[in-house]
Amino acid sequence: MSTPAAKPDPRPDLRDLTPQQVQDLVVSLGEKPFRARQVLRWLYKGAAGDFEAMSDLAKGLRQRLHEVSRLTWLTPQAVGESGDGTRKLLYALDDGARIESVLIPEEDHHTLCVSSQVGCAQGCKFCKTATLGFRRNLRPAEIVGQVLTARTMVDEARPLTNLVFMGMGEPLDNLDNLLIALGHILGEHGLQMSQRKVTISTVGLADKLAALGRGTPAALAVSLNVPNDALRSRIMPVNRRFSLSTLKASLLAYPLKPTRRVTLEYVLLGGVNDRPEHARELIAWTRGLKCKVNLIPFNPHDGAAFTAPREEDVLAFQEILIAGNLTALLRRSRGREIGAACGQLAARAMAAEEEEGE
Repeated sequence: MSTPAAKPDPRPDLRDLTPQQVQDLVVSLGEKPFRARQVLRWLYKGAAGDFEAMSDLAKGLRQRLHEVSRLTWLTPQAVGESGDGTRKLLYALDDGARIESVLIPEEDHHTLCVSSQVGCAQGCKFCKTATLGFRRNLRPAEIVGQVLTARTMVDEARPLTNLVFMGMGEPLDNLDNLLIALGHILGEHGLQMSQRKVTISTVGLADKLAALGRGTPAALAVSLNVPNDALRSRIMPVNRRFSLSTLKASLLAYPLKPTRRVTLEYVLLGGVNDRPEHARELIAWTRGLKCKVNLIPFNPHDGAAFTAPREEDVLAFQEILIAGNLTALLRRSRGREIGAACGQLAARAMAAEEEEGE
């Protein structure tokens, strides 16, 4: 049988707090503000898993911090590794919820696919996470925790330099916590990762794009997948709330830096959205928009209603986009044999737990 979830800890997690909130807490303990800077260094650059690791703080302060606050450290419950070196990390959170992140090796660095929610409420028909339903938002500490843990699993020859928020969940549905986490990831007090190498992917919540653009300099990607309203509304329910014209208007107004472009993610579903006419519709829809297109052949999962596209159809689609003056990059799926599509490992763990409980 599954282990009952522990009672919630009322103490705030320090990595859930902004730098100002950490300083306010430290000052409330009778300490000088500069002690907060020491604490922040341990939280991020030092990746402290507990208060005892903060060795340049007085023992009494460490004890008082422990009494009024806590630290989350994520340890993978399971790690699946594929032949290409991709590692899928499954985490069991304090309340028993499960999330995944995927650590992808590149030639000279690693990329981490980060989750922002437990499950997802968007219901995209091709997504495995959508079958899990939505449970809750991740706290900032649980978002940043995925990054901190992954950094311990790589070496200096191929460091973790790139993040893509394309894991479980819709990041803009958890915008407040996302922005706090991004502050820790990009900020001077935090991990100081390059804003060009951190990408936020959304299904297209047009009403939240402006707030995202004001709140972070991270790169933006939109999971577009279909260039006409009728088909997109069937595959992606979000399109019933925000049509393609509404989405494009929000993207045209997005505060992009002069050298930046929006990335449009296009998952190619065999025989569904991979026809030449879809490529031509996509070219027409992108006119006037500073963008590039990432083509992603669908990676089938258990119970999927779609199939992978044929190789010749993928290449033909790309050729049409390039001929239409669109930058179109082909992104191959990684880690197929370990179920690297978002949600697969968590779904298996949940199914196994349900069987144990029967």
